[in-house]
Amino acid sequence: MFKVYYIICYPLTIISLFLLSIYRGIIRYMLPSSCNYIPTCSKYAWDSIVEFGAIVGGIYAVKRLLRCRPNHKSGYDFVKLNLSGNYKWKC
Repeated sequence: MFKVYYIICYPLTIISLFLLSIYRGIIRYMLPSSCNYIPTCSKYAWDSIVEFGAIVGGIYAVKRLLRCRPNHKSGYDFVKLNLSGNYKWKC
């Protein structure tokens, strides 16, 4: 789910998504593909930041990056949606 008010209202979210788009557009093509999950870790980070904001979404992205290592299990791992909409840390 794409929530436009996160991008308009929160500069930290804008900066995070801008840096992530630079990584996804340029840097990831210079590195070997090593993500075990579907969607990739950068797509997961993008979705979690859009869904939960820069702070909580960033925490979820870091947790995902810590799980994504060569000898760990792989598979489908999507962002849990914030259906209640009453998350305390929205920035």
